[in-house]
Amino acid sequence: MSNIKKIVDIGDKELEVWKSGKGRTIIILPGMMSSLAEWELLYEELSKEARVIIYYRAGYGKSDKGKIPRNCTENAKDLYALMKKLRITSPIIIGHSYGGLILQEFVMKYPNEASEIILVDSTSYGAHKLDEVEIEEEDGSSTEAWVEKCKIYSSLSKEVLQVEMAEWITEMKKNLSSSQHLEVEEFMSNPVMFESLSEELEHDLLTCGETNQHKSFPNTSTIVIGRDPKASITEMVESEGLHRSEAEEIELIWQTLILNQTKLNYKTTYIMAEGSGHSVHLEKPEVIKKAVDSILNSTEVED
Repeated sequence: MSNIKKIVDIGDKELEVWKSGKGRTIIILPGMMSSLAEWELLYEELSKEARVIIYYRAGYGKSDKGKIPRNCTENAKDLYALMKKLRITSPIIIGHSYGGLILQEFVMKYPNEASEIILVDSTSYGAHKLDEVEIEEEDGSSTEAWVEKCKIYSSLSKEVLQVEMAEWITEMKKNLSSSQHLEVEEFMSNPVMFESLSEELEHDLLTCGETNQHKSFPNTSTIVIGRDPKASITEMVESEGLHRSEAEEIELIWQTLILNQTKLNYKTTYIMAEGSGHSVHLEKPEVIKKAVDSILNSTEVED
């Protein structure tokens, strides 16, 4: 199956776009620090029955950052511009993590553009509440600390970043085919990506609870896929070294925010990705595939 990678000019910047398959259009919005390589297997599966488009947002991959500081509002504008450039109408749009926050902003700003959306363990407008949890022996994992780290990383050269990110890159490669290893290395050694990331974190995760809840959510058909709290808590304890009580407190906040997403409109349904932590697209991709199939099959019946 042909996988086309191209640079698309959306007016004020160029974006790196991957597309494959034919038929109904599905657009995928990855989360923060998420290489398109992470989506390879699901992308290929979905493209067997639809036209799938996934792209690096501004500042990521080979996409230009542009002159305007990055935030979910600007990212939503870029998605709209890309859809117009590629003449895409009524797509199914999938947003994971921060990509889900962009997607929520998009459908509020452009309520008639997406036919259905799937929020995959999506970041919420109240995500700043997670930083209120007191972590013993805080290791600099707060959002504020990450903003500062990213600002430092953005000032480093590609060569220095490859060394700095070596352990992270090695960990990411474990979930990917060897053909995608170079993609991850390039992605994680891009100083411009960290510049964009610092702006997104600062604007959308530190202040979004106060500034972005300003519009009503349209009645776009919505599927909310949430992670399994048990799997997530175990992951935080074993991989991040948190005490169980800390992980449980964080998870309670996250699950409450996901519950709030299920009330976005009367056309929202909820699915738990049993056994999966935050990276549903890697741990339980079949859950996302099944959600997409339910939309495609429903559309076929209606047609």
